Amino acid sequence: MDRVRPVELEEVVSAAEREFGPDHPRTIGARTRLALRYRADERDEDALVEWETVVAARGRTLGVDHPDTLTARYELALTYLHLSSGVGDPRRSDAMDTMERVAAGRVRVLGAAHCDTLATWTSLAFLYEGQQRPDDAAVLRRRTALGWADVVAERERRLGPDEPATQAARIELADAWLHVGREGDRSRLLERVVASWGRLAAERERRLGPMHPDVIHARERHAYCHRWLGCTDEEVSLVEQITADHLRLLGRAHPRTLRAQVRLAARYSEGAHDVARAIVLGEQLVDRIHAVLGPEDEDSRRLRAVLISSYVLTGRGDDALALAARHPMSDDSASEADS
Repeated sequence: MDRVRPVELEEVVSAAEREFGPDHPRTIGARTRLALRYRADERDEDALVEWETVVAARGRTLGVDHPDTLTARYELALTYLHLSSGVGDPRRSDAMDTMERVAAGRVRVLGAAHCDTLATWTSLAFLYEGQQRPDDAAVLRRRTALGWADVVAERERRLGPDEPATQAARIELADAWLHVGREGDRSRLLERVVASWGRLAAERERRLGPMHPDVIHARERHAYCHRWLGCTDEEVSLVEQITADHLRLLGRAHPRTLRAQVRLAARYSEGAHDVARAIVLGEQLVDRIHAVLGPEDEDSRRLRAVLISSYVLTGRGDDALALAARHPMSDDSASEADS
């Protein structure tokens, strides 16, 4: 997520509008960044204003059925949903009406088996379920599952069974199977995903060597996918192996090794798998991470959050406060100012 503060993005939008006009792609792009930043900061009313402006500008310049206009309208629907308080809230009706228009537009422009169309159907089914329309939701859930099955089959033919894009589609299909009660099909599909990432990691390692970033990425995905099968111990073991290889081949001071150790500490803390080990590893790393990577680096921030949450889980609130004071983040002061 964009780390630029909203006030800076607001200045970018104002400058682009003055120089290029409200409908210029640079201005619209700046507004899109600002809307996403507002959403990340839970400033949904502000995000709503920006998305409405982006939708109008896209419609004027590209047409109402252009994919970029439909994407902006989809984000507008999500913002309405975030602002709604539940069934009966007019904003929820706005979300559903907008999402229905996006779904119809994406079917016309992109087709029923396009990823964006399927994502829209998934969101719309969720809205129907919230509005007590289970039959309409069930129809969309089945269409979505069949659509993802088509996407998977097409990618297997065109790209091969082990390509990352094929795996991404299989994961979406697995989720769709879950929503239509086909849990056995889901489990079998996820087992194929785990096996495919393992094969891809091995193939890349033979071709590129053990520490190439593409190899590490495949190994990390292979590890991560185990959690969907409930195999968390196997996942943690694989992440530990990846970290050990970084230490052995790159050394403890290498930035990539530090990042690998952050990912391991985060995995220990997730689901309270092994909070004690997360704390031990985090305490060993936190000062070195900040010195080498800088306090605003994503992994520096992540390790700080892992360590603070682990302290809180174990009743060490004073240590959490001390760490936050020793390694403050720029948005800490921003949050204080906003409050």
